[in-house]
Amino acid sequence: MVGNIDQAKFELLVEVCALINSNYADGKALVSQIIESSSRLVGAEAASLLLYDPVAGKLRFEIALGPKKAELTGRLIDPGEGIVGWVVREGQSLIVNNPESDPRFSPVISKEVDFPTKSILAVPMKVKGNLVGVIEAINKTKGRYFLQEDQYWLELFALQAAIAVENARYLEKTSLELSYLSDKAQANSGWHNLIYASSAMAEKVDLVDRIAPSEASVLILGESGVGKELFAERLHRASKRAAKPFVRVNCANLPEPLLESELFGHVRG
Repeated sequence: MVGNIDQAKFELLVEVCALINSNYADGKALVSQIIESSSRLVGAEAASLLLYDPVAGKLRFEIALGPKKAELTGRLIDPGEGIVGWVVREGQSLIVNNPESDPRFSPVISKEVDFPTKSILAVPMKVKGNLVGVIEAINKTKGRYFLQEDQYWLELFALQAAIAVENARYLEKTSLELSYLSDKAQANSGWHNLIYASSAMAEKVDLVDRIAPSEASVLILGESGVGKELFAERLHRASKRAAKPFVRVNCANLPEPLLESELFGHVRG
């Protein structure tokens, strides 16, 4: 906890929190803003945002900032690996100002990307006690070590960042669901469903489904009210012409001399 509030840091915190909560529609822009804001807030040479995938049980480097960002982005690590893994397991922040001598530090990634790690500040991102991810700041730019003050400010920011990520995920999920329902409603607009139980009807429906893909013209005969239009709809929806208009014509209202022309066309003259 900071005894005297740093006014400049407070104003920067307000600024970056407003920035990440201004637009949830672009997930990539959001994570980029989060990691850039984290680096600015604590003065770090590099930073990473790792999001937790509960299905895979892994942490993914969603985005990285610094000279080796390309090598890090997209990498997967186990929740128990390194400093970040410890933060996930314990659910609390951690400052490590001499990583090489700390048993919790895993030098594998640092060596692979050829980036010397001198100091680390890692903070969990949580919403209602559930882990969303971890913000990791690396190498303090002004001064050699990260301080408790840095941890304090990054923890405050991580609270807002976690909520922003969850809101973005919820918005994406809701948008996909609405798009699916809209497409489904549009596809089913104006259509009727055949409801039947008899084997005789089942045979007729099966026949319609089998002939629908063909290019042949189909004539459906039957008394008024027996469901010819329902079969015609099913035939159209299962055919190669399904994307084209389905035109309903009340043949009973057409004079007999015009019926053939209406249905099949005629030669001019």
